[in-house]
Amino acid sequence: MNDLVVHLGLLALISLAIVTLGAFFNHQGDEEALKDLPKRYMVFLVGCAVVAAVMLVIESTGASLD
Repeated sequence: MNDLVVHLGLLALISLAIVTLGAFFNHQGDEEALKDLPKRYMVFLVGCAVVAAVMLVIESTGASLD
């Protein structure tokens, strides 16, 4: 379980860097980018969670077919 926490923390840190760069390249001003950052970050994390959930469902479905 400890590895899971470390991996989720690293994912959150790298995700924040990715989303921050995207926000600053997308907006003209720094204020706009910083204001939009929390929303973008949550959308990114929820999107990652959805992809992970779909992968787990496909994996469990495929494993049950064997």
